[in-house]
Amino acid sequence: MPKHIALVNGSLRRQSFNQSVADYVKSALASKGCTVTQLDISNLPLMNQDLEFPAPPAVSAIREEIKKADALWTVTPEYNGSVPAPLKNLLDWISRPVQQGESGPPDFVEGKLVAMSGAAGRSAASLVLNELKGLLGRMAMKPMEQTAGVSIPAEAFRTGTFVLTEAHKKLFDRQVEHFLEELQA
Repeated sequence: MPKHIALVNGSLRRQSFNQSVADYVKSALASKGCTVTQLDISNLPLMNQDLEFPAPPAVSAIREEIKKADALWTVTPEYNGSVPAPLKNLLDWISRPVQQGESGPPDFVEGKLVAMSGAAGRSAASLVLNELKGLLGRMAMKPMEQTAGVSIPAEAFRTGTFVLTEAHKKLFDRQVEHFLEELQA
């Protein structure tokens, strides 16, 4: 049965290094018969309880995409060893109740499988991926144990271009396989 995956890049930069990872993951998932929708988080307002009910249209649209998806895949840079603000903002919005007076995470996020990948400097995104795993667990989502992070070479920061190596691609291919196995379980 084909699966629908919502994918989000935690960076808003047009030429984001992590978009290279997102594009590769989208292609790998599509080659396995999955439908992948990349979420646009650039127009989400900052989470603000004064705006929560009714939810702003951009928030409602993102929530609908996540509801339709069988799973979520996050690709993220590492900002100061942590989750970038745009991704954290998305997660804050989707973890909040949809109706006033309710409490706890909405049912469309509870138990939803989440894969986590990233590209960063020397840490190979390990700091952000570990932090993200804890955050997603506290949101009642189901973060995969296996993550995939790669180091961006210094040359990419000088040229503004990051090209995935064959070793990077193999790492993400293995993650796709693990993800699909877990999604079918």
